[in-house]
Amino acid sequence: MKSTQDKIEEAETKLKQLKEQLKKESEKSDWIKIPELKIEVQTKIQHKNNTYVDCEKHLSDGESIPTYEQIQWLRNSKYKDQLNLDDSYEFVQKPDNISKENGYVARFYANSDYADLNCDRNSSYSDSNLGVRFVRRTKGKR
Repeated sequence: MKSTQDKIEEAETKLKQLKEQLKKESEKSDWIKIPELKIEVQTKIQHKNNTYVDCEKHLSDGESIPTYEQIQWLRNSKYKDQLNLDDSYEFVQKPDNISKENGYVARFYANSDYADLNCDRNSSYSDSNLGVRFVRRTKGKR
């Protein structure tokens, strides 16, 4: 028979797992539709202090990391305030074919003064402020 202490430890482990699952689900729940680009975008940056590869592991089916072009379009759109694109530090896909073929990544930084695309190809970089927001194609009628 299990002791009371064993049962408590089992319950605490299960509770911790459920809390982690809830956190993951709630992180992915805030999306905004962008009909002009036929995508939905997460409103908040997630998975901070992870490498690009670690961030990719959190992608669900149909999701991707946004391209630089998508983020720049959004930064100049009516959605920029909802997406907090005046204060953003996030991974983006590099826009050129050579980078895609070689798996190079980029970081997009924006504040009230300027926006910057840092094309350092080091995908193992992480920072407590650096994260990602995912995008996914909207499901539309064909």
